[in-house]
Amino acid sequence: MSVDPVLEALVEHDRRLAQRGVTMWLGAEPTFTRAASLAPCWTWQAEDDAGDKRAAALAVVRELAARLPVTAVGPIEGRRYPEEDRPRFAFGLRFGWAGVRGAPWTDADAAALATALAGLDDAAPGAAPPLRHGTPLSPGDDRWMTVTPDPGVVEINSAPCPDGASFLGHVRAIYDAAAAAGLSAVRRRFNGDLDDSGGGGQLTLGGPSPATSPFFVHPTLLPRLIRYVNDHPSLSYWFLGACAGSASQAPRPDEGVRERWEELRLGVRWLERAAARDAVTPALLAQTLAPLLVDASGNSHRAELNVEKLWNPCLGDRGLAGLVEWRAFQMPPTAEHLAAAGALVRAIAARCALAPYDAPMIDWGAELHDRMALPTFLHEDLAAVLRDLHDHGVGLPPRLEALATAYRDPTLWRGEPFPGVHVTLSRAVEFWPLVGDTASQEGRTSRLVDASTERLELRLELPTGRALPAITAGDHAVTPHAARVDGERTVWVVGVRRRLFVPAPGLHPGLAALDPLVVRLRDRGDELAVTLHGWRPGGGPYDGVPDDDEATRRRAERLIVAPVAAAVAHSIRHDLARADTWTVDLRDAAPPEPA
Repeated sequence: MSVDPVLEALVEHDRRLAQRGVTMWLGAEPTFTRAASLAPCWTWQAEDDAGDKRAAALAVVRELAARLPVTAVGPIEGRRYPEEDRPRFAFGLRFGWAGVRGAPWTDADAAALATALAGLDDAAPGAAPPLRHGTPLSPGDDRWMTVTPDPGVVEINSAPCPDGASFLGHVRAIYDAAAAAGLSAVRRRFNGDLDDSGGGGQLTLGGPSPATSPFFVHPTLLPRLIRYVNDHPSLSYWFLGACAGSASQAPRPDEGVRERWEELRLGVRWLERAAARDAVTPALLAQTLAPLLVDASGNSHRAELNVEKLWNPCLGDRGLAGLVEWRAFQMPPTAEHLAAAGALVRAIAARCALAPYDAPMIDWGAELHDRMALPTFLHEDLAAVLRDLHDHGVGLPPRLEALATAYRDPTLWRGEPFPGVHVTLSRAVEFWPLVGDTASQEGRTSRLVDASTERLELRLELPTGRALPAITAGDHAVTPHAARVDGERTVWVVGVRRRLFVPAPGLHPGLAALDPLVVRLRDRGDELAVTLHGWRPGGGPYDGVPDDDEATRRRAERLIVAPVAAAVAHSIRHDLARADTWTVDLRDAAPPEPA
């Protein structure tokens, strides 16, 4: 019998949570795209007139019906957004839980399902739906799933699973169905860089029913969870995609207006005191937090912790589900990575349900978008989270920890250019600002951000007391700060920001791009240059969207590491480093003097 190490690890983790008496169901909203397509519906639009996305969604529905014990399928009422002239198409599936269709399941039921699947092609958009989302389901048996369009992707939204092992089987079926329908969880950019599908991979926490939601059974859970995530920025940024900050799809509360975050701190403290008096109802919990867990424009759907389905009568039964959606996750490349991320958030929620977390909510200030944007500190913070989970008896087995920490690998290059000096160049988190007035874009399904800035981390590890190599970035001297001393070795870190291109439209129209970026390290007469191109070296267009092998080749040609001959001289301008910041901004550097 073949061994499934991820499944074994999840079974072990399920056992740990069960021993602690925690009931915590887990769901997801994975999104998939047509990776090689540049059509608007696969890049930024929700739907297309040609019907390609609808056909892809139908193919996913049929593949899901072949992989899960589906009992009913059909069109459902889709969402309608202000800028769209009709509701979006949507398909719903009911499926039996625990791998069975339930009783009674007859040949007539199977024939009815086959007829419904065959009739999906003929179901006109906007027709009266045969299935109603939110219809009461049989307790412990039927579950609900939807397949809908979103900008650039097809989204599969599924009811939570009772444990990590069943969640893994569920998401494996979803990934396999999407792949069979020609869709992908990842996208390759023209320059070879890898990106997620573009729609995110949000996770959902809840219970077997609204009444048994862990957020209602443990009234202090959600306030503690808000504190915990606030104090651990790795949970906001390590798993996130390219766009972070207030304009992202999962902004932290402290990335919005200051007064709202201050009110949230008060609300969290008040709820914890009220819970001690057994005075927190589902409605009071939601009414206290929903106005504060929002993005900069007041949109609750885009909040990092989305509570719009916790207890929201305005959405009908769908809003009274006792669910909290955790949105700070890009779409992972594999079902196993998604399952590991799910185990992590499930463990964090269990930890907050089991034990107090009353540390003050940290006021990060400028440090949040400076030091905590760098992978070294995010990795350390995530390691602290994992240790804390073990201390409370809900820690992840090693296999799941490895998958979670490798969710996204920011490393671009690692080497030992000088004896005993280890250097790593990594991508860091960048915070792309919204272009224009937020309110003017709020009615749209996608918003315009300035994506022209890139942040990198240069990390050096060398013997304690040894002199640092001299470092220049873009011909400016930069000086790292000591991040950690581990006995005989010290870790030094500096972040570097540069403009990759001049966007149109975008911010700072007169600010030039810096491409390529050349980082030079000089040590005892030896010098190494690391040249990072954002685009094709030498210029010119790329020949279409690359396959995997071509993407690897394009990434390799854009990163050049080579020694510098002693006879080659270059000018060095002023040191941009400051004692109070970890990141230097080459965009703000003085331009070179004219010749």
